[in-house]
Amino acid sequence: MIVVEYSLPKKFVWNPTFSQYDHQPFGSAVFDDVVEASLASHSFGDTVPAYSVVDETLYQLSQDSITNYSVLVVVERLSLSETDSEALLRMLDRGNKVMLVASGFNKALRDTLGFDCSYSYFNFSSLKKYATALQGRDTIYWCKNSNYADEQMFMFYPHLCRADFSSSDSLFTRLSEKIWLETDSLGQEVEYSSPYAITRKVGAGEITLVSTPLIFTNYGMLDGNNSVYLFRLLNQLQGLPILRTEAYGVKRSRTEETPLRYLLSQRPLRWGLYLTMITLILFMIFTARRHQRPIPVIRKPANKTVEFVELIGTLYFQRKDHTDLVQKKFLYFAETLRRTIQVNVEDEEDDEKLARRMASKTGMNEREIFRMLVNIRPVLRGERKVGEETMRRLVDYMNKIINKLKIES
Repeated sequence: MIVVEYSLPKKFVWNPTFSQYDHQPFGSAVFDDVVEASLASHSFGDTVPAYSVVDETLYQLSQDSITNYSVLVVVERLSLSETDSEALLRMLDRGNKVMLVASGFNKALRDTLGFDCSYSYFNFSSLKKYATALQGRDTIYWCKNSNYADEQMFMFYPHLCRADFSSSDSLFTRLSEKIWLETDSLGQEVEYSSPYAITRKVGAGEITLVSTPLIFTNYGMLDGNNSVYLFRLLNQLQGLPILRTEAYGVKRSRTEETPLRYLLSQRPLRWGLYLTMITLILFMIFTARRHQRPIPVIRKPANKTVEFVELIGTLYFQRKDHTDLVQKKFLYFAETLRRTIQVNVEDEEDDEKLARRMASKTGMNEREIFRMLVNIRPVLRGERKVGEETMRRLVDYMNKIINKLKIES
């Protein structure tokens, strides 16, 4: 079994973690190794490395008032507390450089720095369909500045660079942007642009904002010549030792890798362990039957299902987390549709087609189903919170669709 499993193709996990120990496409193990090797020749003293990864917040880093650093934060969505925001401004005033890379920023940070950014939700299934269809990539242009006089083009899948800066203070300078043409009401082509990376001076320091975090990963570093784009962005942090902090992302520490965890993480070794355990269990069962008399059942175990459901319901009622309840109900709803009528309701590409298919199977009103899908999408992406009444209405409508499917079947 071990030999067979080792010979099978390896599967990739496309979950963004940005972890220094993750070698999957959207981890940062390769990214960190390449950047560290590229900066190895830079010297900042015997005790200060040119590039390192830490697990400290901006507030903790701001306590060092002696050494200035270039701080790099890469997360899918960045939400800084008031304490961290104040620490960020103090670090910039002292001459530190900071690069914040995220596809979404909290409102307090946007108001403090004077910019606005659209939020992007990454969906790997959409990226997979787009890539297998061999469709074209989007072009990101590097703007001319004091560091680079040429306007170079870089090609990326649009799913990796959907978020952009919709507006920013006049003090910001564009580093990269997307340019496209649209036809106005007079039939003339008008050129539009939206920045993906901007920078400005704050005090004695400099802050750079980037809206494409998935490019700062193993995949982005190894995707064609797009590593050139990454190093152009990292060049904004030159002159100071770079600290990439993982305090705001997914925690994945090397110290958690016990021998058993490693065995379970490798599929061939996992199956070898499973077969060994199954063999031992079967041996114990058949050996015990020869020496042990049957034990009579004293009483039938009580059914705790209703009690468990009441306990879970009480927990959600006390927490009043209506949004989380809608999201969990939708997972069960999506699985039921996938199993009964082979409809993938999690695919957001064509809600009208989904509504038409569901209406034909249940006999319900197509427009009502479509409105339900449109209303529930922002809740699933975490862009909208719902109250008790909205939660009750969405859950009741999903139950109504499931009951119709049971009647039809």
